[in-house]
Amino acid sequence: MVDWILAHWDSIFGWFGLAVATASGVVELTPTKKDNTIWGKIVGLLDKISIVNTPANKAILEKYSKKNK
Repeated sequence: MVDWILAHWDSIFGWFGLAVATASGVVELTPTKKDNTIWGKIVGLLDKISIVNTPANKAILEKYSKKNK
């Protein structure tokens, strides 16, 4: 199992990034603020456990946390 994960590491990150981007788009399209709050918490958690803290991640986190204040 570990060998498979190491062999497909780039694909795993690609699919995970696609899932995050798709979820962000869906959250933006919905009219309610409740899902924005939940998604902001999820992105915040992902940011804390992430080994790759990029400015894009921080921008998404700030965007959702400012919208709900």
